[in-house]
Amino acid sequence: MVTLDGTGTTTSGATLATFVILVFVFVVSFAIGRRPKGNRPFSHAWFKEWLAAALPRITIAALLALVFYLVSTIINDPQAGVRAACSQPLKPITSQPVTSERVNKAMNGMKQLSAAAGAGNDEQVRKLFVGSDTHSLTHDIDGRFRQADPELGKQLCMSVVTIENQLTGSIDPSTVKRAADTAAGLLEKAAAEPGVLQT
Repeated sequence: MVTLDGTGTTTSGATLATFVILVFVFVVSFAIGRRPKGNRPFSHAWFKEWLAAALPRITIAALLALVFYLVSTIINDPQAGVRAACSQPLKPITSQPVTSERVNKAMNGMKQLSAAAGAGNDEQVRKLFVGSDTHSLTHDIDGRFRQADPELGKQLCMSVVTIENQLTGSIDPSTVKRAADTAAGLLEKAAAEPGVLQT
């Protein structure tokens, strides 16, 4: 990894490393690749023949460099995947109407989730979120909330997806607590938006 600031791989570092990889492979391909014969060195015909021989290696190197760049960018910006997941509204989990009662219960559920995460109780965090209406409501309300306020709706989605991602592996309590607190506040704002609740 190319570390430019002592904290990890930066996007500029990943770009530089990608460029270096491509240049290195280009030089190596030129140095050890099959040399064209029968044409004047460095002529147009000579270069075309060399390029045809080197192109497979350069293509493979370009693909590897692209993978390196994408992985480095994601590692450097963990929220990139979350933003991508929230580029569109989350799919509803249930067909239940989005009522004030459901939203209030989900708000309380998020507050309980925050408290459990703050206490380091991973088991309770999973019980409060997985399969609960707290989770379902955040999906069910997403499309309606985005119609009323696209930016706040996306922020709610990102908080929810952050929690979902945390529950698929090792839980970072501070991340879950922060996301749950944010979600609780955004659900309160969603309930106040005209047209979000269904009576």
